[in-house]
Amino acid sequence: MRGGTEDLGKSLWSDATRRPAPGIDLTAEDVQGLRDLRQDLNRLVQPPTSESSPEGGPVTSLMTLPTALRLDEHGRIQAEPRGTGWRQVASLALIEAYQAQCTDTLRRLKTCRNPRCATSFYDRSRNSSGVWHDVRAGGNAANLRNYRARKRAGPEQA
Repeated sequence: MRGGTEDLGKSLWSDATRRPAPGIDLTAEDVQGLRDLRQDLNRLVQPPTSESSPEGGPVTSLMTLPTALRLDEHGRIQAEPRGTGWRQVASLALIEAYQAQCTDTLRRLKTCRNPRCATSFYDRSRNSSGVWHDVRAGGNAANLRNYRARKRAGPEQA
């Protein structure tokens, strides 16, 4: 399953992290594992709702993943993904999430507030207040609906 999208994704990741892209071989058997991983990662970044349990709990595909720690040439500890196929991708994603948690940037990984969208995005706003992955795609319509509802409600409820 080598292709342009996979190579582009690894290239973007490598550019963003300034680390060499790992060699990942995916097969048709990995598709369901990758879909489960995507669903679990989306669940991980969604804000808690009143229907969800307060604890949330770990997600299935991310509970136990192989990783290795090593010292690099500068004496820094580096985490490296292990496993094959979708498990290697999941290991890499979990390492990145852990590093984001350590640097307090994981809170900027969010899910679009538009219920029809569900796209995960990195909130680059100054005060981490972004709620739409693209304001033009979903935010404007929602903001306009809210504005019109406030106008209809009158000045006493605005």
